[in-house]
Amino acid sequence: MDASTLDIVLRATADRLTAMNPDTAISAGALHSEVQLSVWDWHGIYNDAAVGRDITAVLTALADIPLTGTRGAYAERLREQAGAVTR
Repeated sequence: MDASTLDIVLRATADRLTAMNPDTAISAGALHSEVQLSVWDWHGIYNDAAVGRDITAVLTALADIPLTGTRGAYAERLREQAGAVTR
């Protein structure tokens, strides 16, 4: 996944996190689900080997962003760091 695509997927993930229950605590499961949906949307398909690799790439890129607070707060940190993560 190139940097521009990663940036798009990260921002889409942040949008998903704030669209539903932004005041709910963030969890690893919720983050994984939103990343998975964002990658699927980007690819437009769900059964390609590249989808799994891209989900892993996004989750790896997010490893340094603390998984704390609410979904909305995490989404804000994600948006702030999206450019830094993709450089």
